[in-house]
Amino acid sequence: MQRSRIKNVLKAQLSSILTGVILFTTSPVTAASLYRNIIVDSKNLKVGDIFDGAGQYANKIVGRAPEPGRRFTLEARWLAYVANSYNINWKPLSTEDRAVVERASHVIGQDEIKAKILSALKSELSAQEKYSITFNNRLTALHLPTDVTPSVTVQKIERDKISNRFFAVLTTPKHQPGARRYTITGKLFRMVEIPIVTRRVRKGDIIEKDDVQTISIRVDKLGRNVLMSKEELIGKSPKRTLIEHRPIRTSDVREPVLVRRSSLVTMVYQTRFMRISARGKAKQSGSLGDTVRVLNSGSKKVVEGTVTGPSEITVTANRPITLN
Repeated sequence: MQRSRIKNVLKAQLSSILTGVILFTTSPVTAASLYRNIIVDSKNLKVGDIFDGAGQYANKIVGRAPEPGRRFTLEARWLAYVANSYNINWKPLSTEDRAVVERASHVIGQDEIKAKILSALKSELSAQEKYSITFNNRLTALHLPTDVTPSVTVQKIERDKISNRFFAVLTTPKHQPGARRYTITGKLFRMVEIPIVTRRVRKGDIIEKDDVQTISIRVDKLGRNVLMSKEELIGKSPKRTLIEHRPIRTSDVREPVLVRRSSLVTMVYQTRFMRISARGKAKQSGSLGDTVRVLNSGSKKVVEGTVTGPSEITVTANRPITLN
């Protein structure tokens, strides 16, 4: 009986132990969740960057992060492999379960890069001239690692004085970890200032001072016979509608029309000793200084005269009279 009692006690203890093991091994593990939009500032990608709930494996490196400012996508199959490898309770529901990883960066903008290059070329360029820069490699910005000072210096630069093409090497501070070196090529373009109108000006209107401003434009984009100063534009009249913010050629404008065809005008007959005026009808339109034909309303004769003011034509004594 004693032996039977001992056997029952041992059986109960063993049952208790097995029950505990089963409960431990089958107890539910807390489910991990996927970070779908990931931003890292390190060169390495870790399990904890990808999964919330990675536990003891959070600091395990699973790959390289993208370059500063760049991104890539982690597909469902690869994510499932990582989760399984590190005993993480996560499975993709479909192939659409993916994550995008982006590397944080310091951004050096295009304007700052151009300023650095122009400053490095300062001794080679005329102080009276302005230049713009275009890059051959479609450079929009430099993305620096977050563990370096956000600045660059021009270590080396070479320029072809005929073509104005250049080659430059830019570097981040050398004494810092993660220092970078960038090679940039491009071209310089000389800029000039030209007048343009700020609003649409129609044929026959007078261009006022407030209608005009100057803009910078590349010389190679200038075209022929373009007006180069405000004085060439202010007070003129378009021969055709002028579109705002576009270069204007000399052939696009004229002096304002002071005499219009078929309009009534004052004819002034001028000699050294007298001045006689009469009414007439303009046969042509004309601006200040233009020679036009006009019909004398009284004599019905056609004469030529010079436009000297609004609706005024002056006929000098030595100008021949042309009959109808």
